[in-house]
Amino acid sequence: MGHLEILQLLLEASARDEAYAVKIQGMSPVLAALKDGKPGILEEILVRLPKLLHSNVEERWTPLHSAVSHGNIGAVQLLLSKCSYLALQSDKNGYYPIHIACEGGNVDIILELMKMWPDVAEMKNGKGQNILHVAAEGGKINAVQHILNECREPVIEKLLNLKDLDGNTPLHLASMHNHCQVMLSLVNNKTTDVKLLNNDDKTALDVALNPETWSSPLLAHAILVKAGIPQKEGGNVLLPRKSSGASKSPRAEWIKDQVDTLLLVATLVATVTFTAGFTLPGGYNISSDRHPGTATMLHNRVFQVFVISDMLAMYSSILAAVGLLWGHSSDPNVAEDAYVLAGLQLLMALAFMTVAFCAAVTVAVSKLIWLTSVVVYMTWAYLAMCVLVLAVFIFPHPPPAKLLYFMYYRTMTNQDCRSGD
Repeated sequence: MGHLEILQLLLEASARDEAYAVKIQGMSPVLAALKDGKPGILEEILVRLPKLLHSNVEERWTPLHSAVSHGNIGAVQLLLSKCSYLALQSDKNGYYPIHIACEGGNVDIILELMKMWPDVAEMKNGKGQNILHVAAEGGKINAVQHILNECREPVIEKLLNLKDLDGNTPLHLASMHNHCQVMLSLVNNKTTDVKLLNNDDKTALDVALNPETWSSPLLAHAILVKAGIPQKEGGNVLLPRKSSGASKSPRAEWIKDQVDTLLLVATLVATVTFTAGFTLPGGYNISSDRHPGTATMLHNRVFQVFVISDMLAMYSSILAAVGLLWGHSSDPNVAEDAYVLAGLQLLMALAFMTVAFCAAVTVAVSKLIWLTSVVVYMTWAYLAMCVLVLAVFIFPHPPPAKLLYFMYYRTMTNQDCRSGD
């Protein structure tokens, strides 16, 4: 006996006993069909027991809510064909089926529901959020772009600039959660009012620059500043921002201590490499030689490696030291950025200094092959361990790679993100 025959027997029993129809093995027949993913079974259920269309299949959801949640486009189309008004039924939290679709980023279902009820701007959940709020807060870039492309201009303007109960627009929510692609798509739309304030009198830039979150990447800042979004008090995003707290956070104190440590190390590396530049291996030609004052090992390739590595180590350490001066900024975001970038420079300086030392020793023992080999192998082993240990010390969490954000921003701005054109 196949599944359909078994289902028919169950439905016949359900038709005779309505209480039995509500749950089969503790589950609504409609929910069981949705999870099974077979539209034929669902259609048979709706033909035999049409009342189930209007009963909750889960604690707070209608059959259409559940179909949308499971991403079952076939079931969504079937349910809408049977009763299109299901699209206008909200759950106990005020979420319509289209909100659930936006939350999951299911573009096909969003478009299907928008075809049925195009005036989506009027659909708000219990938080006062429209479908663009929900998609932007969840970072569903495909959903955001399709909504903006499918809606007419008056509707788009409503969706973009509507405030929820907290006064947040979709751009506020995207900025709050650092969904950079969504932010870029929203600010590129000409109908977006980027100067709107929420109930805390904050613009989207103020929300992104919240010093208490420690999670505002430079790309998010770049997108908002490029869009001309002001701060509440007209402050400059590049100037130090004061935290609302009277004292510094533990994170800020930790950064300050780390900056002081790295500054000391960077200074020592710069001093050592500067001194090494004047105490070259092999010494200098004396005044009676053809080229007095030049290095005696000038044409030795390993010596040339020493010179280049020593210079790179010194310059990297100087850059690190200069960058760490920004680590004492009163703005915790600037201090963290300075710490990360200077830490990378210091890692480079230590690596090049190790290579320079190896080259200097190799020049001195080059006549003894086995000793030269030992020096080289020991250096590479030490270099790997040194970089690894220092990287963990400087970056106890995965490095944010701030420079990559700028590259990513340039890539994104060249994409075809013209939702407002």
